[in-house]
Amino acid sequence: MGFYYGSSEPPPEEKGGSAKDVVMMTVAVFRVLALPLGILVGGMAGLVGLFFLFAWLPIAGLGVMATAVLAVCGYAVWEWRHPPELKG
Repeated sequence: MGFYYGSSEPPPEEKGGSAKDVVMMTVAVFRVLALPLGILVGGMAGLVGLFFLFAWLPIAGLGVMATAVLAVCGYAVWEWRHPPELKG
């Protein structure tokens, strides 16, 4: 009997969440996970595509790999020639 200090009525029951609450939580979770899942799916699709290129014509797969290496090297040269301005 020490549980109740006020009236002897039980507390009112809480209503369950609505469909709007469920949609809001789902959207919030997908917003957080969209970028990592996109990177993961894109990377896997790239690897599968590269595998199929090598299976179809090995020179095509090497061409795609060489293009990616040249793109990274080009970006490195661009950054080397255009250093960021230091604020001070």
